[in-house]
Amino acid sequence: MHFLELPLVFFTVLAQCAVGGYLMVIAHLNSIPDGKQRRLVAVKTIFFVLAFMTIGFASSTMHLGSPLRAFNSLNRVGGSGLSNEILTGSIFFALTGCYWLTEVCHKSKQRFRGLLRYLAAIAGIIFMAAMVKVYLIETVPLWDNIFTPLDFIFTVMTAGVLFGSLLLNVFGGSNTNANKRMAAFGLLLIGLHFIVIIIRTISFSSIATSIHQATTNLQAYMPMIFIQCVLMLLAGWLWMRAINSEKKQVTMLLSLAFVAIFVAEIFGRGTFYGMHFTVGLL
Repeated sequence: MHFLELPLVFFTVLAQCAVGGYLMVIAHLNSIPDGKQRRLVAVKTIFFVLAFMTIGFASSTMHLGSPLRAFNSLNRVGGSGLSNEILTGSIFFALTGCYWLTEVCHKSKQRFRGLLRYLAAIAGIIFMAAMVKVYLIETVPLWDNIFTPLDFIFTVMTAGVLFGSLLLNVFGGSNTNANKRMAAFGLLLIGLHFIVIIIRTISFSSIATSIHQATTNLQAYMPMIFIQCVLMLLAGWLWMRAINSEKKQVTMLLSLAFVAIFVAEIFGRGTFYGMHFTVGLL
């Protein structure tokens, strides 16, 4: 994998964690009966969602060689997958930021805040769809298949859900029953993702062009795939341990689980970019 692809690795994983975490937080906010507590939880959790998006966008500009070229990526909105990705990501970031500010200032009507909250969620889903579209390239056989959207969606729904669960627990927005529901959902998705990785690895071994063979790349990246799987299993085990743990230990276990699954996704995305080859000479 070329070092210039590392910014894309971090951008995609951070953005997917941010969107998944945001969706988890807003899905849980309405279950908090105390309006003041609900507002404080929203302010604190969404701050970290915005922080992840900020770091992600900052790292993505490094892929362009110079941050000053970032605005050039918007030159072909509607005709370029990359331009659509940056635009939809910026809209998600802007709407989420506006919603966060309304909760911080607490001066706008609740109905307006609710509208911004759900508009940002819709923008986040559209952003993820646009991100997937960027990589469905006919000339890249290892990307142009069902496993690309599945991998991206599973990152949103595993690392993102765990991120949201961690934030809710850190800032007092969750309880034991909610933790059990989130853990059951997340553990199921981690298990499904693990199965998809195995199927994807097996299917990739049969892909070849007149010049390239996926088996060659696959052998080089098998250690990274193995590490990804081990870290996913570790994250699942820690998350399961957190369900029945004391309140003081829940945050620590969820933090360790999130670190494990985040690093696992970094390894997985590194494999995704590293195994890239086209049907031509490149």
